[in-house]
Amino acid sequence: MDLKHLRYFLAGATEGTFTAAAQRLGMTQPALSRAIRALEDEVGTALFVRGRHGAELTAAGRVLAEDAPGVDEYARAALARVARLGREGPQLRVTARACDVDVLQGLVESYNVRYRNGLPARAAVANWPTQADELRAGAADVSLLRTPFDDRGLDSDPVRSDERVALLPQSHPLAGRELIDRAELAGEAFPQWADVGPAETAYWTGTDLAHHDWRAGPIVRDAAQYTSAIRLGQAVGFVPITLLPELPLTGVSVVPVTGLSASELRIAWPSTTTSPDVARFVRHATEPAPLTGA
Repeated sequence: MDLKHLRYFLAGATEGTFTAAAQRLGMTQPALSRAIRALEDEVGTALFVRGRHGAELTAAGRVLAEDAPGVDEYARAALARVARLGREGPQLRVTARACDVDVLQGLVESYNVRYRNGLPARAAVANWPTQADELRAGAADVSLLRTPFDDRGLDSDPVRSDERVALLPQSHPLAGRELIDRAELAGEAFPQWADVGPAETAYWTGTDLAHHDWRAGPIVRDAAQYTSAIRLGQAVGFVPITLLPELPLTGVSVVPVTGLSASELRIAWPSTTTSPDVARFVRHATEPAPLTGA
């Protein structure tokens, strides 16, 4: 099967008309129609019902529309991994966020010592908002991800769990407390991370375990903006304790808090991978010994 035909089909399924799909793909409508017809001939059944007002998916077309994105994504990721191997040479690329670089470095170094004759592992820092997407796209082989994350097309195992603490402006009435409960911050404003989904929002506002009223604070895109909003009294926040060394905390009080979910670090890999090197690294990462002292 020509993967281009599969992508043409997906464009038609998304747009609802071959004309709109052709415009999106930068090709002519007759050429797109011929390509989809060729795909229908190959699978032996109609995928669209053509009409004057558009193209509607048949029952077979709906099944393919559900399954095809995964095939396309897998093929693109495979090509990306091959291209990366050509640029960088044979290696296992392992990524993590900057706040987990100590764990990342410890795992990679201990793995390379333990498996000297295997495929070498190389560490790289990933951008949090795109980390899971890069793993799916073949830009990494294995990644250390903090929950919650979009696990579509990924498998994962737990590595460690870290408690979270509250960040409060120093002028906040609870800033001098030794311990607070999440319920005591009901109604507070929280910084809003740009481009995150409901699960991530619930985690960052501390409402994933129980309902609490809260208000939307400033939209932020990095750790400096996050802590600045808190320092200026515009919001309060919750962060994993392991993230504290990476944050500018001037004017911010750190207070232990109960009633919050923990921050879980998981090692993730594409669910379609069959690499024995990936499996070996996952086993290494989930054993207690490699994380000693990390």
